[in-house]
Amino acid sequence: METLKTIVQRRSIREFQNKKVPKKIIEEILSLSIKAPSGKNRQPWRFVVLEGNSKSMLVNLMEQGTKFRKLNNLDFGSCELSSNAIREAPWVILVFNAFSRFEKDYNHYRELTDTQSIGAAVQTMLLAAQDFGLGCLWICDIFYAEREICTWLNRNDELVAAVAIGYANQYPIYDRVNHGKK
Repeated sequence: METLKTIVQRRSIREFQNKKVPKKIIEEILSLSIKAPSGKNRQPWRFVVLEGNSKSMLVNLMEQGTKFRKLNNLDFGSCELSSNAIREAPWVILVFNAFSRFEKDYNHYRELTDTQSIGAAVQTMLLAAQDFGLGCLWICDIFYAEREICTWLNRNDELVAAVAIGYANQYPIYDRVNHGKK
């Protein structure tokens, strides 16, 4: 099956070519992502697709957050690397949990179910992009600027992840012996 090949060949890509990805491909990737399984069929994912100036604004917010955290001796993870990947990628998809902040009876079990469901949607997104010949980076460093990003986008739901998508400008090799990158 091609699925197995796609799973084996998929890598996290942190460098992207300066080459446009057609909007139609991004739309198809999103269409495939929402076919992921979700607990109780809740489909908690919501996507915000950024390109151009809006993507540049996201980079700016992340860089401001990194600068603030550095000045205050706070952890900033690998925000600088993530900001560079976002800057280079032609598309970034922000992933939100639509329910975590709005349901009165939202509890630990619903949170786990929704988080797993969103993870399945993101994994489906990564595999679909790979099948289209694109590279992706699943980014969690956006957590360091979550409040600023949500305010900018006027979103009240919970920011869960970002995915940078574009044509890869690096090609990590899978090492079958060590089960990892070379």
